Amino acid sequence: MNIKEKIKIHLDQIKQLKGVENVVLTQRDGNPIQSSGVWFTQNEIFNVCSAASAIYNIGINLYPNNLKYILIEGKKAKILIAPLSTPIHEALNRILTRQGVIEDKHEFFIAITAQPNVNLGGIFLQTNECLKKIKTTLITSGESFKPPLIEFDNKRIKEILNNFSLKDEIEKKHDLSSFSLNISEELSWELNKILNNFSHTIKELNYSFLSLEGGFVLSKKLKRSMLDNINLDHISAMNYSLFETANRCAWLLKKMNAESILLDCRDSFQFIHGINNAIFCSEISKSKQKLGLIRLYIPQFLKKIELIIRRANEEQRLKSFDIKNILGELLIK
Repeated sequence: MNIKEKIKIHLDQIKQLKGVENVVLTQRDGNPIQSSGVWFTQNEIFNVCSAASAIYNIGINLYPNNLKYILIEGKKAKILIAPLSTPIHEALNRILTRQGVIEDKHEFFIAITAQPNVNLGGIFLQTNECLKKIKTTLITSGESFKPPLIEFDNKRIKEILNNFSLKDEIEKKHDLSSFSLNISEELSWELNKILNNFSHTIKELNYSFLSLEGGFVLSKKLKRSMLDNINLDHISAMNYSLFETANRCAWLLKKMNAESILLDCRDSFQFIHGINNAIFCSEISKSKQKLGLIRLYIPQFLKKIELIIRRANEEQRLKSFDIKNILGELLIK
């Protein structure tokens, strides 16, 4: 039995869990290794794996030593992306040392797609031992899995595709849209008030902010002293990129938009929620706050923020028809 067949057995075990639709094992650089579940077209295999890889790499860039898993939620499904657990075993560690990946805990990751009513956090706990077995199989195989992969020839592409169930390709058209928002001083003050109230409600909040398209910070609340504006701008840009890529991955897998993302780390939760063409982000320490309680609080504030953005859009729409704003102040004699 070759390595792909051994991995397939473990992936099939995960697929058998109630509510799980698809399981894909991928290398950090986006190289598809093996899958179990629904069919993909040829392009979807590489698109899904590259999108999931981008999400995964942003996650470990934000939280290099703490990331446990990333959970993407939408109306049709939940998608979980997580690194493979490394088995603690002296002999295996020697193999890892020879392969040059002893300190790299992020070499491989797994993406699980499940039905929207499934507790994927619970599934992740159930599959922990299975993920360790997959990692052990990869380590003991003797094969090199070091990224980056420079190029694929037709033979290599065919080998990869043979590990997936293929369906017919369907052509799709994609439209691009632009977005801008001009917010008044009054609405800006109201946004700051909402974020202040959010920080009082969530005692363990490290920071929260609202970002527009591209990661531009519109409003923020910082409670962690070591976080400055430069770091926040970096985090905002990364989070917006993460949300956009998650949207792409969700569309490829289930033809849906991502509504929220949870980054579960060892000492904190990071939440990203889409609001029209903006995102609301918050990082909350795990010391006292329970995940279930936080999930009850956040939607209340999201509704208030969404109302502010809607009012700003309406005000901007009215101003766009003001001829003086378009042409400037003209004196006609």
